[in-house]
Amino acid sequence: MRQEPTRSTESISSEVVEIDWLRNVSTVHIIGAGLNPERPAHRAFHDAGDKGFRMVPVHPKDAGSTILGRPIRSHPWASEDPELFVFFLSATSVLQELRKWLIEGRNIPFIWLQPGAESPELEEFLSDSGIDYSVGRCWVVTVNEESLTCAHPLPEQAWCLQTTSTDGSDCSTWQHFPAGSDHTRDAPLEWVGDLIDLQESDEVIPRYIRSLIKEGETLEEASIRLS
Repeated sequence: MRQEPTRSTESISSEVVEIDWLRNVSTVHIIGAGLNPERPAHRAFHDAGDKGFRMVPVHPKDAGSTILGRPIRSHPWASEDPELFVFFLSATSVLQELRKWLIEGRNIPFIWLQPGAESPELEEFLSDSGIDYSVGRCWVVTVNEESLTCAHPLPEQAWCLQTTSTDGSDCSTWQHFPAGSDHTRDAPLEWVGDLIDLQESDEVIPRYIRSLIKEGETLEEASIRLS
């Protein structure tokens, strides 16, 4: 169902509800955000990174590196119940991703189509699939023009990276980084995510790391010990 979570012209009450909905989002996945500083998805972290949202960059090619200390993920599915996907992709690419995720049985959250990501075919698909979405306005512009800040900000998270060693041994290397640490990946990626991802993800590597927690030890302490 198409929605316009911007200023409503119908009533003050609906305007408040729409803005409150955006304020109550804690995690925003920015789909298409990679290392190229000229791309709008990358610039979104400079333009809206101070609003309190946990902005998660997603870019398969650049995953394992960082944007302003935020690790780039290869996919947005560390959590089974994400809140908001902001797409900085072509309509064709968005449609391809959505079809794949629906086949996988994913729980698709609210979809925000950035200008340039929309098409009649994509909107018809979203409507027919019962997926709530917004089209016609930039998310970055919206949060800035409406002075939106996250009502429930999460603390900055330490993050972790597992890569395959390049010394010929094929061993895995686990690394723990303090919150805000910048990094450029220089080895094949096996897994990347922050402590929230490490706690919530059902992927093999996070589950294995959680299994190594000693009695009385926190997840972060275990992550540091193993690095």
